[in-house]
Amino acid sequence: MSEPGIPVPRPATGDVLHLSTRYPAEDVEVLRATGVVDIDGATAFAEALRGVLSGDARQVVLDLSGLSVLSTHGVVALLEAGHRALMRGIALALVTGGNTAVDRMLHMLDVADRFHCADTVEAVEPDD
Repeated sequence: MSEPGIPVPRPATGDVLHLSTRYPAEDVEVLRATGVVDIDGATAFAEALRGVLSGDARQVVLDLSGLSVLSTHGVVALLEAGHRALMRGIALALVTGGNTAVDRMLHMLDVADRFHCADTVEAVEPDD
């Protein structure tokens, strides 16, 4: 039992960040993130984004539809990725798939309009 006014830590969910990449077409790389991008997973998420954006792909699709949590730390990593993509001339798209955890955070922080978003990876137009 905690004292009044002192927050109780959230119980560990066991949900962690999982990342995978695939190459559906020449010059296109898809990074799929599932699980949780919170303060614990944000560093690995940011490093994976940097890695993808330093490669040879001319178009990068970030599939976030499988995330259960996207924290402000994850959004900061996305904003950095957006800037890196712009500086390197890489087309960057986010796939949210109607994921409320992702969509809500992007809209709450008023950054959704900084990204091209799609419902599915297939819906992202080449060099969109």
